[in-house]
Amino acid sequence: MVAVDPVCRTVVHRALHALEAAGHRVVDTALPPTEELVGAFTTVWNTGAAGVPLTDPDRVEPHDRALRDAAHAVDSWAYAQAVQRAQRLSRALVEGFLAGFDLLVTPTMACLPPRIGAWRAAAAEDPAAALRDSYPRGGFTSLSNVTGQPALPLPLHRDPATGLPVGVQLVAAPWREDLLLQVARTPEEPLPWSGRRPPVGR
Repeated sequence: MVAVDPVCRTVVHRALHALEAAGHRVVDTALPPTEELVGAFTTVWNTGAAGVPLTDPDRVEPHDRALRDAAHAVDSWAYAQAVQRAQRLSRALVEGFLAGFDLLVTPTMACLPPRIGAWRAAAAEDPAAALRDSYPRGGFTSLSNVTGQPALPLPLHRDPATGLPVGVQLVAAPWREDLLLQVARTPEEPLPWSGRRPPVGR
């Protein structure tokens, strides 16, 4: 479980208030456990570079080397099982989504925007640190990547300390990009963001 920064929670609540004010019904619900799905997908993800030849293995970054090593340790049977498990769990997640609501609203990230390169800060000492440190940044958005659901981030807030955007993510059912785009306009009207520009130097 990844802790969500209070500012990210606040932005979600502001977006929900805007949706409620426009007549949408908001239902508070917990996401189902995703640890098994993440584990299966990680096994598949690690093999992504299998077809990429290395002209100079010594220049591969530590975290990429760790992922390649993990992929080499998985046999074809375990890989096929991971693919099937990810597909089965994704279907179950989407079926629950369809039965419960039309759109899901989450933070875009569980943390405030980090400095450029922060994700790899400890990778030299601990190659797995880069992956672990990415969880607060990709925990919400990666779920849609696995299930194939359309999702859309809206940078509705600006962090006063850094000037960087803090957003919410809207997730729809498969093939419902139309609903996603229609509803996305609703919080944008009271919380406009298109005129903002990020600060230079971060």
